[in-house]
Amino acid sequence: MKTAITPIAEYDKSNKGTRVLSKYENDLIFEQPRDNLLQQEFKSYEYTVHGVKVTTTVRKYKNKDYFDTTTVQFIGS
Repeated sequence: MKTAITPIAEYDKSNKGTRVLSKYENDLIFEQPRDNLLQQEFKSYEYTVHGVKVTTTVRKYKNKDYFDTTTVQFIGS
């Protein structure tokens, strides 16, 4: 059973641009929805005892909302 995460974000507009203050980790990486923004992607590579672990997180934007997905794969050994 999947548990939905509902981000609670504050917006700090005091500086140039908009900064999101959130407990939802992906909000610290990705932008909030804006016109013409379709998708953003973040990849990390790390060595493990099982090979190189590649973690890919993608945020897709649609209708002023977004949906995040994360995939993990191992390459090499």
